[in-house]
Amino acid sequence: MANLGFLAALGAALAWGTWMVPFKKSGSSNLIQSQALIAVAIGFSGLIISLLLGFPLNFNIYGLISGVLWAIGCAISLTALVNLGLSIATPLLSSLVVLSSFLWGALVFHELPGGLMLGFLGMGLIVAGVIIVSSTGNMTSRNAKKGLLAGVIAGLIFGSQLVPIKIGHVSTADFFFSVCLGIFITGLLIAFIMRVKFERKAIGSSLFCGVIWNLGNLLSLVAVSLIGLTKAGPVSQVAALVAVLWGVFYFKEITKRRQKIQVLIGAAVLVGGVIVLGFS
Repeated sequence: MANLGFLAALGAALAWGTWMVPFKKSGSSNLIQSQALIAVAIGFSGLIISLLLGFPLNFNIYGLISGVLWAIGCAISLTALVNLGLSIATPLLSSLVVLSSFLWGALVFHELPGGLMLGFLGMGLIVAGVIIVSSTGNMTSRNAKKGLLAGVIAGLIFGSQLVPIKIGHVSTADFFFSVCLGIFITGLLIAFIMRVKFERKAIGSSLFCGVIWNLGNLLSLVAVSLIGLTKAGPVSQVAALVAVLWGVFYFKEITKRRQKIQVLIGAAVLVGGVIVLGFS
């Protein structure tokens, strides 16, 4: 079951490293509209997936809280992305997700039977790999302090998003639909408060982004139920590598040989961290 859990976490990483690709390809800069449409897609795809898999359409309070946390973190992270740029915001967010999810699982839920030292080593390698892989670009900040603060807050929120499933001791089936519902409601509420102006551009791509993210969400919940938050959270941050590879080979964002080598080195460090964490 542990191997299945790691495969699920890696599947989540693949989805989460890919989910913004359709929006990026569209060329739209309307991030608030994108978030609202992503929330809609997550809500409806969550309903369809729940019906197909026989998950109950309940209103689990722990799932709703998790969904609210993710939607709030997503909104705050936009400030980090705008003010820091993707190459700086990505390692900041991912590192804090790894750190916070690991500490929740290790110190609060006691999920490391193999010992804290090996777990901390694996976590450190994952964080280092994420930073090496994702720091291949240049800062485009107009307000670095504001972006850094937003990145720290959003990263800590994302890293705590799955804590309610551990506190509530609920299964993936009971948790899934409520997470999607929490994201749906909160995403639309944020769009209403910010008075987003809708445009035709990127509607389809934003909806597709939501579906891809939700597949990763389902896989991450399966991973948490099988291998725990301490391991599932950090392993899912291989998504940073997936996102950078999209940028290098599809969007041609990185063309210098030195930067490509840096990506490969970071990938090796990151995978090494995943392996070490698996033995902790």
